[in-house]
Amino acid sequence: MSNQFREIWQYRDFFHQLVLQQLRQRYQSSILGFLWTLLNPLLTYVSFCLVFSYVNHWDLREYGIYFFSGYMAWTFFAAAIGMAADSIVFHSSYVTRVYIPKAILPLACVAVCSVDLAASFAVLGVVMWVLGAHLSMAMLILPVSAALLVIFVTGVGLLAAMWTVFFRDFRHFLNSILFIWFFFCPILYRLTVVPERARFYFSLNPMNPFINLFQMPISASKLPAASDLIVSASLALAALILGFVWFHRSESRFYYYV
Repeated sequence: MSNQFREIWQYRDFFHQLVLQQLRQRYQSSILGFLWTLLNPLLTYVSFCLVFSYVNHWDLREYGIYFFSGYMAWTFFAAAIGMAADSIVFHSSYVTRVYIPKAILPLACVAVCSVDLAASFAVLGVVMWVLGAHLSMAMLILPVSAALLVIFVTGVGLLAAMWTVFFRDFRHFLNSILFIWFFFCPILYRLTVVPERARFYFSLNPMNPFINLFQMPISASKLPAASDLIVSASLALAALILGFVWFHRSESRFYYYV
């Protein structure tokens, strides 16, 4: 595994250029350009918050911060996994015509979506200012929260990229799974409102501890529970190792499928 990291590091210039290329292509010929990175989460936030706070008679300020803190983590996860899943198939020329470490392709997708995650923090600052929410010292842990989430997404993204090469239906299956998965995450609602007999099954959601790492310091002004940190770190490390090992063992066969 160390050899894989070393080889990827040797191709860091190519990785950097690939990330910049994807960022440029995303908003090519767009008038607002990069501003859409800020406007998209803001528009989604306003829509969901107005509807659900009104329907459920929740306080807009409290619910708004709670929702956005969880939604920014989920959006990064879903977008990065979706992009990574397509990365090998969409860049088949890098597989069949030139040699590069194939893992660079899904890793570049995660890096591109990390820019969106960073932009979400800027949007969060605006939202908190508009709603009159206060910053807390607990938010200093957010770089750790983001780092653990990025590591976890990297591992899952490598697996998604590999499975899409061998099973093209996986990409369509992934879209359906992500859509359903979102509603099993405590983002639109708090886990405490789930019936007690079903709460245990909801708590098995592997995204829950990562979402808590964002929601607790942002919306509750508290440090995440030690259990959430331990579980998140364990899941992130396990996903990263599994992703790199399985991807590396399979990449020699990509040529026959793309």
